[in-house]
Amino acid sequence: MKVSDKLIVSYRFFLLVLLAGCSAFAPKPAGVPAEQIGAMAENILQAINKGDYSSFKADLSDQMLQAMPESEFTKMQAMLANSSGKYVSKGAAQLSNSQGFAIYRFPAKFEKEDVTVTLVFAVNGNKVDGLFFDSPALRATPQPTK
Repeated sequence: MKVSDKLIVSYRFFLLVLLAGCSAFAPKPAGVPAEQIGAMAENILQAINKGDYSSFKADLSDQMLQAMPESEFTKMQAMLANSSGKYVSKGAAQLSNSQGFAIYRFPAKFEKEDVTVTLVFAVNGNKVDGLFFDSPALRATPQPTK
């Protein structure tokens, strides 16, 4: 075997090990397909636009339902409308993990500004465990008190 052939074999082995190692660090998803995550996000955002708490809460976990009763939903809806306007559209989600949770961040267009919408699921979970909105105007808005 020539030296160049040995280098090619070594390079292929190195590349195979590198690719296998990278796949070990791929984010772990929620327990529902990515398309369903997108549909859940769309449902939540459209429900906020319409002030439809029944539709909004359909995909929330029990813990989220306790944290987001209808009165808090109404406050959140008003804050979003005042700061960012109504939801218009969203892009593809980026998935990451933190402390056993699958975190999906969607770039979203609202009437007044771009907003990052974050849905949090337990890894392999099928209900929304967290919902966050981030934008310059929202960061400058005083948070409502309970």
